[in-house]
Amino acid sequence: MVRSLLLTVRQLINVYLFLCFIKILLSWVPSAAYSSFGRMLSSICDPYLNWFRRFRFTRIGMVDFSPVLSLGILSIAAQLITSLLTTGTISLWGLCVSIIELVWSFIGFMLNLLIIFLIIRLGYDLFGSSSSSPFWYNLDRFLSPVIAKVTGFFPQKPLQYRTRLILTILIIILLRIALGLLVGSLLFQFKVIRII
Repeated sequence: MVRSLLLTVRQLINVYLFLCFIKILLSWVPSAAYSSFGRMLSSICDPYLNWFRRFRFTRIGMVDFSPVLSLGILSIAAQLITSLLTTGTISLWGLCVSIIELVWSFIGFMLNLLIIFLIIRLGYDLFGSSSSSPFWYNLDRFLSPVIAKVTGFFPQKPLQYRTRLILTILIIILLRIALGLLVGSLLFQFKVIRII
């Protein structure tokens, strides 16, 4: 009885996770978001998704990463139920590992996205013409604080913009690799300790 109830709850969480994901994708296409299907999904998913929009740390400039956090929380809930179904208990250790995985997936996603944006900006700087498009203006507004922080560690000689971009890309790639190795080894050790 309890097992079938937990299976049903886990399936409902997975369906809701999928619906929220579709809603997030539809929000990028205004004509789809305001269709009857989009409005129906909004009525189902927005109360949950909007709850996470109030956290400031999920916003960088005009970009809102709160959907990543909200989907991660649903994923952890489904993981905990799966753990409860397989072992019969929910361990504090397993919960800590799940939270570390969620935080790392969020940070890793942000670093990967930042690397992609920086490479796009470098490509435009190398091969693009001088355009005053709003896209490039907004991209520069998003990247400028990051570039300033990362290159602020270097001597105060004025660096060319392209040099600062390349340095920022290299440092963030190294940071991503180092953190990935650190978190990966920590999670591996946590799982080994959990087995022992």
